[in-house]
Amino acid sequence: MKSLFKTVATGFLLCGLYLNSAVLVASEIADDSGWQAWPIVGEASLSWGFWTIYDSQLATPDGQYLGSAGPLALKITYRRDIDGEDLLDATGDQWEHLGYQLSEYQPWVKELGTVFPNVKKGDQLIYTLNNGVGIFYFRENRGVPKVVGKTSSSDMADAFSAIWLSPDTSYPNLRLALIGKK
Repeated sequence: MKSLFKTVATGFLLCGLYLNSAVLVASEIADDSGWQAWPIVGEASLSWGFWTIYDSQLATPDGQYLGSAGPLALKITYRRDIDGEDLLDATGDQWEHLGYQLSEYQPWVKELGTVFPNVKKGDQLIYTLNNGVGIFYFRENRGVPKVVGKTSSSDMADAFSAIWLSPDTSYPNLRLALIGKK
């Protein structure tokens, strides 16, 4: 009987430790920076031919773009349905364009596979960057933004924002509009 009690007590203790660590992980990802109230620095739309793919906005705490290190919030509102795999492929293509090596960005793409959903027209992906930590939010058409992931390293966090904010981006006019220079 004593051994059964000890086993049950140990099980409760381990379960409590597991639940406590899950709460810690969730609180690490939770963002309380108030990014939703930040003023917009700039706005831009990405079009391909006759189709507008998405509208984007860059926001910062004071409405000024001071560099890609942040703090910043990049909001992308999709104007078309796009498969999550297509988002991953496009992200990898952009990192390749920026000069990242496959061995460097392939693990990041794999990691984002757990973050990027299939998006529908009106859905929004939001990326916040602050102190080398990137947090991803997903907002279904006019819903409440929900945290869906966090970058595993500051290198990945910087690389993700570089897709839009690097001077070497594939879309320099979009970048200029986002940072308030156009």
